[in-house]
Amino acid sequence: MLENRLFTVHFLLLLFFVLSFPIPTQAKEATIQNLYYVFSWDEKGNVRITDLAKNEILSSIQYQAEYGTIYNAMTPSLPKGSNQITLDQSPPFQPGAAIEIRSESFGGRMNAPLVHQAKVTAVRGNDLYFSPPTTKVIDRNIFIKRASHWVRKWDNVKVEHRETATGNTVIVTGQTPIAVISTQYALHKNSPAIDVTVKTTYKREAKVFRESFALQFKPNVTEVYRKNRKVDTQKFQASYWLDHQGAKFGQGKQAAFLYHAPNVSSLELNTTQKQLIVNLDHMNDHRYVQQTSTNQVGKVRHASEYRANDVRTNSFSLVVGYQPKLMPRFMSQPSGFLATHVWTEHADEQTLQTNRAVYFGSEKISSSAQATGGFVKHRIPVTKSVFYSNPYFQPKSPVNVAIAQSPEFLQFLDDLNRNGDEITLHTLYPYDIRHYQKTTEDALQVMKDHFQSRTWIDHGYLKSSFAFNALDIQTANYLAHQWKKYGTSYFWHYSSEDIANPNNGLDLYQSQKGDSLRTPLYWSHPTVTGPFYSWSAATIPEYSVNLYREKNLQQLIQNRGVFINHTYLARFPSKKQGGKFIIRDAQGNWIIHPDFDRLLKRLETLRDQGTLHLTTVREIMDYWLALSQVRMEYAPNGSIVLHNRGEHKISGLSMATKASEVYVNGMKPSQKKADGDLIFWFDLEPNAFAVIAANKLDSIAFPK
Repeated sequence: MLENRLFTVHFLLLLFFVLSFPIPTQAKEATIQNLYYVFSWDEKGNVRITDLAKNEILSSIQYQAEYGTIYNAMTPSLPKGSNQITLDQSPPFQPGAAIEIRSESFGGRMNAPLVHQAKVTAVRGNDLYFSPPTTKVIDRNIFIKRASHWVRKWDNVKVEHRETATGNTVIVTGQTPIAVISTQYALHKNSPAIDVTVKTTYKREAKVFRESFALQFKPNVTEVYRKNRKVDTQKFQASYWLDHQGAKFGQGKQAAFLYHAPNVSSLELNTTQKQLIVNLDHMNDHRYVQQTSTNQVGKVRHASEYRANDVRTNSFSLVVGYQPKLMPRFMSQPSGFLATHVWTEHADEQTLQTNRAVYFGSEKISSSAQATGGFVKHRIPVTKSVFYSNPYFQPKSPVNVAIAQSPEFLQFLDDLNRNGDEITLHTLYPYDIRHYQKTTEDALQVMKDHFQSRTWIDHGYLKSSFAFNALDIQTANYLAHQWKKYGTSYFWHYSSEDIANPNNGLDLYQSQKGDSLRTPLYWSHPTVTGPFYSWSAATIPEYSVNLYREKNLQQLIQNRGVFINHTYLARFPSKKQGGKFIIRDAQGNWIIHPDFDRLLKRLETLRDQGTLHLTTVREIMDYWLALSQVRMEYAPNGSIVLHNRGEHKISGLSMATKASEVYVNGMKPSQKKADGDLIFWFDLEPNAFAVIAANKLDSIAFPK
């Protein structure tokens, strides 16, 4: 009897304990299954994907974000031993706070920044004092980056599920202190692709350092589609910056891959963690410093600057439970070439005579038809910048020749244009002269009518430059509306050269020592620079033209690299006898330097062998942007379908794959073998599709 009473008391106490501390209930989970995968989600917005046998493929998708403020220095340099810096605003740092004083601008410094770590000792207005003092000179666009908000999860999550004519849509909407993020997963009945669209609506002003999704996979990495368009299938690197390429996890029915994601900021891969990072916005994918007083002092504006109610939309497609019979990858260059090289020329201190020497072979030659050497003789195009006007031009001292003052120079440029050169503006004047609207319109009209010009190269500290005031509507130097009107779209400015240093190789990808470096070839800033594109480049002064030795050229081709240089080909040499590009002959006339002409001959040979694509900024930018308009779909029979959603024909669309042969729309395209890949190329009309398959039958008709 006593035992029964004791049992009853113990049971009641246990029941009271359980009721007082309820066991957490798991979120309710829902699933959708098609022919390829099982997609699951719960009421908290957590997503999980398995194969049909319930083997986990994708474990989770986690949102991450970082926001903050940039504090810019007001001086061009901090000497060694400095312990004080003046900033553009009063920093809210407390004594003892850890800071990093950084310079990431110019000459590839983004990937090799100058950094000084210190602690704040005092703040007086805009002056910040720190310790220890600098141990080396820190120069060019110095700044302090301070993160103020980190987001690792959503609050107030709402999940919706809708049936559609082609499948299902799951929408997960989450709130953060900064934004509302709505993620739509479009699931198709008969397709392995999950189309993901992310809409970010900002609640308040924000400077975005990074916003991303971390996709956590269960299977190991099996293929990495590298930024240089090669593929790794073993001996993987620990981390990759993938540009917009992608990676594959697992094999067969337990495979998942993401490839060709032009509508996100970039992709990154942490191989050992089996984690693919989809950057919706990353500040170092779109560089822009607005210079304020010189090319060494400016406002670092890499971070996107959003206001309340601003909206950004990103999208990508994840393919799950399916492995195509072949996996074609877009090449960085058209028509089966393995690498790309672009010569770009800044117009500083040129004469008509030095131009004729470097393009035609001699200052005595006045027509491309009689060229004995130089770029025209070797059929190598150049993106050549020029001045439209030089009010101080004197025929007796003909340096800084310009279109408006020299009809003969205009005839020379027309001749180059007919031979395939791209003629662009190096601003309007060689000096800081105010741009009047009528003069600007005249200049841009001439450039459009004569040269179909769409490219612009900034020149020094001129207020009417892309990197200075030309994007600022509040100033008299505003030019953006004129650029839009006349179709000027592709820009070089100082931040174009943050990415690469030619001393590390003639390759903007910089993949010689691995793929971890962030190296975009071009970008469009989401909020600061409007509808314009920036392109990456690296400076090749005359004294470093020896970098074009055979070893470096072969490495560029072997790595399937891209190199856009910045040169002063026709600059009047500082030495009377000449420089590395041009030299005086026995009669005192300017001619192309024989060594440089031999280099151009070597590049011509590589081009004619089909390995090195020699082109212009306009042509390669048109090609890259056209590829971003192509959508890939994966058919049940294992073929790949490309849709050209752009308005222009893509000539020589070039791809690489691991296959013995390939067919496109029932035909064998132009193709060749290179380093274990089959490279093939074909034309794709606007609003047309191409079916790519390993056999003729699968490529003949559009798969249903």
